Amino acid sequence: MKNKLGAVFSVAVGLVMVTGSLWAHHSDAVYDQTRLVNIKGTITKHMFVNPHQVIGMKVRDEDGRVTKWTLIGAAVSRSRAAGWSRDSLKPGDAVDVWGFQYRDGRPNMTWMRMMKDDGTMLPIAGAKNDKLSRFLGTYGKDQLAQEDYDSLKKSILWIGDPETRQR
Repeated sequence: MKNKLGAVFSVAVGLVMVTGSLWAHHSDAVYDQTRLVNIKGTITKHMFVNPHQVIGMKVRDEDGRVTKWTLIGAAVSRSRAAGWSRDSLKPGDAVDVWGFQYRDGRPNMTWMRMMKDDGTMLPIAGAKNDKLSRFLGTYGKDQLAQEDYDSLKKSILWIGDPETRQR
């Protein structure tokens, strides 16, 4: 009886430890979700791999200095369901990106909206859509120019099928 109780206890502790690390992996606490940042630059890499899409980007500031940014996307399955593929971005593509940057200021963000120079808006996966909507409802009008606010608000509706513009 003691062996069974010990085994059950060990399994329970193990499950708690595993699920705790899974929750930690998916925490957005590193991102400042009270401030939406806009960057414009050139794609250097697009890794459409699990667990999350990773995008490398070079951004030139007003003084001509280039900073390498890392943009984290949604899970590949969610991105694919929203309309993404490995070919959605190519090195050299110029993009305009809005997202939440690391709280400590490092050039890393979880992107919320991305548009190519040719005007193609890349689809937003479900959770990103919800986060952007929450930001706009809470902080948007206070922090953004009206034109940016309106444009971002419209992008919330543009997810999934580009023909029907519905989920």
